[in-house]
Amino acid sequence: MSPPLSKPENRVRIATGIAAASTSVAVFTLWMIDRAWVGATTTAITFVLFVAVGELMEIPLERRDPFSLAIAPAIAFAMLRSCVESGGSWTCAPAPHIGEVLFVFLVGTSAANLLRAIRRQDLRLGRIASGALVILAGAGVYRGVLVIAPGALMFGPSQLSAIGLIAALIVVSIIELGIESAVDVASSTRSFTRALRDQGRATGPLLLSTVSVGALLSLAYPALQAWTFPLFLAPLAATQFSFRQVATIRRNYVQTIRALSKVPEMAGYTVRGHSLRVARLAMDIGKELGASDPELHEIEYAALLHDIGRISLPDPEDTQRATAGLELALVGAEIIENAGHFPRVAQMVSRQHEPYRRRGEDATATLPQGAKIIKVASAYDDLSEPSGPGRTPWDALEKMHLGMAYDYDPKVIQALTRVLERRGYV
Repeated sequence: MSPPLSKPENRVRIATGIAAASTSVAVFTLWMIDRAWVGATTTAITFVLFVAVGELMEIPLERRDPFSLAIAPAIAFAMLRSCVESGGSWTCAPAPHIGEVLFVFLVGTSAANLLRAIRRQDLRLGRIASGALVILAGAGVYRGVLVIAPGALMFGPSQLSAIGLIAALIVVSIIELGIESAVDVASSTRSFTRALRDQGRATGPLLLSTVSVGALLSLAYPALQAWTFPLFLAPLAATQFSFRQVATIRRNYVQTIRALSKVPEMAGYTVRGHSLRVARLAMDIGKELGASDPELHEIEYAALLHDIGRISLPDPEDTQRATAGLELALVGAEIIENAGHFPRVAQMVSRQHEPYRRRGEDATATLPQGAKIIKVASAYDDLSEPSGPGRTPWDALEKMHLGMAYDYDPKVIQALTRVLERRGYV
């Protein structure tokens, strides 16, 4: 079932789709008026195939929609020109009309999504809309540079414009990162600047690689024609394989930590599912508070392992008596520190039971935000899970509000409330 359209992030997607549709209609109208089908039919069909393959060879990204590689051949088609050198000067045919470039992109991505529908896979309709805007802007800027500076810094048999290539990369990056950052901001309270920075870290190198592959494809196609396909496929396949390997390593990493987090549960020290629920809630709270992606990873690890120190108790029956102090947290932090890779995670675990401020003192400035988040998420799960008579999210929130003076950071409690509202619990 698709998420309701009333969600803020979906409203951003809808606005993107409307903008893409209206702009596409205008561009297609101009194209029909100009009757400017520059690219040969076989060339257009070839690039439709390239776009379809690029769309299907998506790159998985953690906590984000997969990244489409269909932009590369579409940008290449926008840069494609037939040029002839005579007497040291170049004579070039016009570049494909923006409407023609958009047509190739839409037909290729639609064909890829038709194949997904046949395979009963998820469709990427929202990505087509954002991709259409990216292609329109990138191709438009490149054509504009060709008009303004027709002979400046040209290279290759297609006489690519270095200035146009850089301008297209900048515009493509701004629009792609801007749309995805807007979706991220709509689904949380993080600032646009923070979302843009995280999005740039995740997809910036991919955008640079995509435009570079597009330029390479445009340079190679006039000479190689159909043989360009394996040349185009090789870097995309290598890129996809590399990112899939990274995603697999990360997934195995998290699965290993999750397995370790179940040790206290299997031994009877904690309620089943407690660590996983706390981790999910802590990550949602962290995102609500504007935590960056690296910080969210650390919060997830610390939340999963926040009870690992309980295994030091000889008897599960001693758990309730021991959790009043910090001993278990310190033991858990020592276990994590011995791994040698998680100093910040260990600090969060060791300080998870500290109050955010003590009587007669100001809030503890050195207390990590992750520790405060885990404290709130764990307390909420303890108060609402496992299911018991009369235990409701409202009851848990009411009890936690009583502790905001010293135990719980009010900002974290407010973020928890917003998360529960998004989940429909309150």
